[in-house]
Amino acid sequence: MRAINFYRFRKETLVRNCLAQEKRFSALIFWGSLWGLTEASLGFLLHGLKIPGLAGSVLPAIAFYFLYRLYQSAGSAGDVIGASLIAAGLKSLDIAVSPVDLMSVINPVRAIIFEGLVAALALQVLNRRPVRSMVRIILSGLLFPFGSSLAYGLTAFIESSVFHSGNIFQTEPVNLIRFFLLSPLVTAFVITSWLMAGKVKDKSQCRKLLRTDSIRTDCLSEISGQPETFLNRLSTRPSVSLVIFTVAVYIHLISSGSGRF
Repeated sequence: MRAINFYRFRKETLVRNCLAQEKRFSALIFWGSLWGLTEASLGFLLHGLKIPGLAGSVLPAIAFYFLYRLYQSAGSAGDVIGASLIAAGLKSLDIAVSPVDLMSVINPVRAIIFEGLVAALALQVLNRRPVRSMVRIILSGLLFPFGSSLAYGLTAFIESSVFHSGNIFQTEPVNLIRFFLLSPLVTAFVITSWLMAGKVKDKSQCRKLLRTDSIRTDCLSEISGQPETFLNRLSTRPSVSLVIFTVAVYIHLISSGSGRF
């Protein structure tokens, strides 16, 4: 029997671990930068339409999709929070270009961070067994938008109490209803519908596989991570992640400099 070269084995193991960590960090930057880029580009378009509550309903749903993809590949709530910090950091670049209106930058940065924190919790709820059960899908879909809105409102109220400044609760009642109820309901509907569609698709694939000769009983859990999508492959390439991050920085700087936000 051939003897095992433990030095070579250890070296190969370290190399594999380094490559895995590199891909994981690349994915974190990729999805966080893509979120920040969406806030700067699509966010501008949605706000420009001047439809009340539209941006507040659509952007969080897209953010959840990005974080869901990251969580499925990394399986770490910490990575989800890290991606939100990257997106928030990109948004904070607006201060460097337009430092006068400080609160108009701080408020969305705070909202992004809370969305990341609540999304990490919602994704952990969703990912627990039974895999993608209907109850967990609905709970996760409701927890993300309502939880992040309530967390934002609570911190804004505490901040106003300490510094004696204005807060969101001093606005018109219709704006409060839109922020705490209508927009989260729309976001929850979009997220829940998307997750339900994925659950139906997984069941359809499982039924097809059951017709083959060999199939594991936990086919749903096996299918849920297959196949690796084009975006997933891109996210693990550091060069691509760096390009997305650079573009996101550039878009934020030029959009702030032109006074569009």
